Amino acid sequence: MQLRLYLAIARRFWLLLLLLPLIAGAASFAVAMNRAEQYGASARIMVSQAPLDSATTAELPDYNNSYSWLTSEYILDDLPQVVTSAAFAEDVRAAAAAAGYDLALPAIQSALRAEVLHRSVVITAVAAGPDQALAIVRGAISALETYGLKYWNRAPASGGGLRVAVLDPPGGGAPVGSLRDLVIDVGLRVTLALAAAIGIALLLHYLDDRLRNARQAEQWTGAQVLAVIPKEK
Repeated sequence: MQLRLYLAIARRFWLLLLLLPLIAGAASFAVAMNRAEQYGASARIMVSQAPLDSATTAELPDYNNSYSWLTSEYILDDLPQVVTSAAFAEDVRAAAAAAGYDLALPAIQSALRAEVLHRSVVITAVAAGPDQALAIVRGAISALETYGLKYWNRAPASGGGLRVAVLDPPGGGAPVGSLRDLVIDVGLRVTLALAAAIGIALLLHYLDDRLRNARQAEQWTGAQVLAVIPKEK
């Protein structure tokens, strides 16, 4: 019986259930097609703290190396926040300028992201052009190698205090997004719009206090309907 009620509500509000998803899908598709094309670049690196005294050969256990690896865990926990900071973006901007790219600070800060898996870090950048995206990633690696622990206010007297090993060199410069991503994005928005339309239809049905059929009259009054006067044509 409930299924019949839901089908009756769907038939009553069919225009709402049809138009809202269509409008959402068309708007999403139009926005995606008019969006400026962006390019992404990425690099995978290993980051660890340099031992405080790497020239000394310690007897086992080597506490110098042990504490270096232990401290690296704390550094890697903070690295995603460091990479998206204004201080880091400023150093990346200087490195990119030295390579011949004049990039705005907000663009660099919003473009950079870092994802940590164990001690490996994937640095990604999204920019308006492929060369700019590559320049930002290279600048990020250079900033970590040059300044290192400066972002934690713990830079040693010489060097940055971090060891940065490049596992996968900066590469990419490929367009961000594909037809599959577009279809998924539009499909998701259409689904959400359909869910919203169903919710609005149920709400309108709940707020409607008009009698529409004999069954509804029986439910409201508790009396049995003996006859129904047909609607005049």
